[in-house]
Amino acid sequence: MTPMNDNSLKEMIFAMKEKLILFHFLTNEEVELIIPYLDIVAFPKGASIFKEGEKGDFVGFISNGKLEVKKSTEFEGKQVVLATLGRGSLVGELSFVDIDEPRTATVVALENSEIVILKRDALDALTGKWPHIGIKILKGIIRILAVRLRKSVERLTLIF
Repeated sequence: MTPMNDNSLKEMIFAMKEKLILFHFLTNEEVELIIPYLDIVAFPKGASIFKEGEKGDFVGFISNGKLEVKKSTEFEGKQVVLATLGRGSLVGELSFVDIDEPRTATVVALENSEIVILKRDALDALTGKWPHIGIKILKGIIRILAVRLRKSVERLTLIF
């Protein structure tokens, strides 16, 4: 983990807040309350953030760098690139919401990257203390899932 104090993390989140759908529904005061529940993790270029099939216990947004999302194909050792994600993008939301299902793709750092992480147990603790904030965070995740599903449907219609 990179050393980042709560004030630096808060400043970074406030600077990116308009781009972060995850925090879109939160007031500035609510963002300040969730700062202690977040971690920032640095990944060097080429590092795996997570692998397809692993259990997912966190969701994160990219504060710096670029990530590549890859999915295995039916051909052994071959993967297809689903997306390249940059600053402000969310990663890991599917298995974070669908608790019993494993990660659906592998995510690798294309360059040195930093991800602000919200672990499932931290969200549970936060929701226990401030249920309305937990609901707003989940609404943000659902909104992101809806946007990505809509884009997937649009891409599929181009194929047919």
